[in-house]
Amino acid sequence: MKKTSRILITLITLAAILAVVFSLASCGKDEYPEIASSKKEATPVATLGGHEVKYELFRAYFSAMYSGKTEGMTEEDWDAAKLAVLREIALLYATLDVAEANGVDPYGDAIDEEVKERVKIDYEGGEANGYIIEGAGTREKYKEALAAANLTDAVNRLIYRYDATQAALYEYLVTNYAYGKDTGAESDARAFFDSADCAHGVWVYVQYDLYDQWNGSSDARAFAEEQRSRLAAATDYSAVFGVLRDTFSDQVLSADEMRHGFYVSKNQGNNPLQRALVSDIFSLSPFACGEIREGDGGVWFAVGLRKDAADYDRDPNGIYDLMLEETEIDRPIAEKAESYLAGVSYSSAFPTFSADTLAELTIGQ
Repeated sequence: MKKTSRILITLITLAAILAVVFSLASCGKDEYPEIASSKKEATPVATLGGHEVKYELFRAYFSAMYSGKTEGMTEEDWDAAKLAVLREIALLYATLDVAEANGVDPYGDAIDEEVKERVKIDYEGGEANGYIIEGAGTREKYKEALAAANLTDAVNRLIYRYDATQAALYEYLVTNYAYGKDTGAESDARAFFDSADCAHGVWVYVQYDLYDQWNGSSDARAFAEEQRSRLAAATDYSAVFGVLRDTFSDQVLSADEMRHGFYVSKNQGNNPLQRALVSDIFSLSPFACGEIREGDGGVWFAVGLRKDAADYDRDPNGIYDLMLEETEIDRPIAEKAESYLAGVSYSSAFPTFSADTLAELTIGQ
């Protein structure tokens, strides 16, 4: 079963871009040396946790996240966007650093060879990450394909380094974390599901601005209290589902979450509110409700549910992924990334807010 990262979803976007841009005419070469970036592309624009963020990397992420969304962007929008981009870049570097701290060298020979193999596929064609790559064929076409997607060879290789490092990191986690005899196998995940480290519940959210819009009132907390009382009176999941369906269908819960709830691990949650809600689910008896908690833009509360073996049978991969999160790797990565972002420093070369600058950051998209 394959672990999919929750915290670097932008890289999935970039990988998809690469899969398309390299589906060109194919012919082969034996060696594909690194291609130097231009002086501007290689210019550091910020520093995160001791890592220099070069213009080319910021541009690639900004393009992937905001292409087609810059028209009418205000300076306030730009400030929010730059932090969102830098947060994703911080997560990339935090992943490499946490991997290195756990015995996986992201700059060692093994990872280097995997990066070279991925670049070779970009030139010659092959299969990578579930995509069939026909290959660029020549160095010039390879460069053209990258440029059309606001990427450079250096950024391309960094993304591949992250891919290879992440895979090696999760292999390490599976090897070093076992509930059952067959480390990392499906039986392991089932043992985790049955253990006290996995709990079942659901939490609900009343968003202030949506509540005001629907009800002409600002008393979202009182509304949440009313729904909490209705849920606390439930004696089976069908009653819980009825309240969720009637009241929260347009809120943050998906249809699947409303029907089945969700499962959490003890170490889940990347901020104090999330951790408190996870703790509530572990402490609640079935159909009991936790306290109402204030969050940004609304209020939350948790509802406890019984575990159901049918939920495991329905999504064993999801439980397997949850088991890996219990290794406490995702949270340290997120916390390290936030510390990097909190200490970010900008160079004089950092892109400024202007229509021309934003167009340059997303050219070719």
